[in-house]
Amino acid sequence: MSSSSPIDWHLLKDRSVIITGGASGLGEATARKFYQYGAYITLADLQEDAGQRIAQDLGERATFVKCNTTDWESSAAAFKHAAEFAPSKTIDVAVLFAGVDGERRGLVDLVLDQPAPSSAAEATPAKPAYKALEVNLIGEYMSTYLALHYFRLPSASSSSGGSSASLRKSLVLISSMTGYMDLPYNTGYATSKYGVRGLFRSIRGEGKKVNARINNVAPGYVLTPLTKKVHQIENVEEPSKATGFVLPWTPIETVVEAVGRCAVDEGTDGRTLLCMKSGNLDAQEDFAHGYGGQRVCDVLEQEGITALFPALFPK
Repeated sequence: MSSSSPIDWHLLKDRSVIITGGASGLGEATARKFYQYGAYITLADLQEDAGQRIAQDLGERATFVKCNTTDWESSAAAFKHAAEFAPSKTIDVAVLFAGVDGERRGLVDLVLDQPAPSSAAEATPAKPAYKALEVNLIGEYMSTYLALHYFRLPSASSSSGGSSASLRKSLVLISSMTGYMDLPYNTGYATSKYGVRGLFRSIRGEGKKVNARINNVAPGYVLTPLTKKVHQIENVEEPSKATGFVLPWTPIETVVEAVGRCAVDEGTDGRTLLCMKSGNLDAQEDFAHGYGGQRVCDVLEQEGITALFPALFPK
């Protein structure tokens, strides 16, 4: 795989695409790019007003379906809607952006937030929240199951007859650079993104059974409505309130390009793309390269943010 070769965006023409989390941020940007090149787009999201507005703005090849990815019935209905919407009556590409940042607290700190127990009788703590695990991991797991299921549907038409007709299906999982490093101040989010890596690695070699390619996209710091709240900033020049650093923000278009490559490039299969300020890089997520560990360390040094991760770069 070459992450520098041109992407043939025109291969998206007439493809049936479902994007979870498609009503804002990276999902919305991806939907707009894919629609531009002729794809049929299903936006699956909880944000009903935004989703309806975007679908209407895009045009007749776009539709919105309200979807809670943590709820099986809601997710199943969304994927069914996507398959029924496209003229092909199937799903060709699934991009799983739906996610939340969670509690923004470390697990140890959550424990210490509770009164120290004085006896075993009083030791049972309050149940912790784990929204990031529910949405980012369990939700993505269920969406993955549904995507692979609907990939098996035969196409109702081959009207396009072009080169895209021979493309395999494409599943694009969304992890994060956080899935490679210690993140003590948000244990739930980090755990969820490590979990997506585990999901990816356990199924990436099995895609051929359903005529699909399975890839993983791992963005670095990207300024979206979600991350603006987390870092309490409005532009890339401001220091993050969460870290105290001016971060190397990845352009949204860089992530969209990574997803586009995964969607249409037959040579990209079983790979993780790291989306950084400097561009998209293969994470070398394989045994020969230590499953991406050294590659990520090299990228963090290149981006000049090793001070953020003292566990990876002890002084």
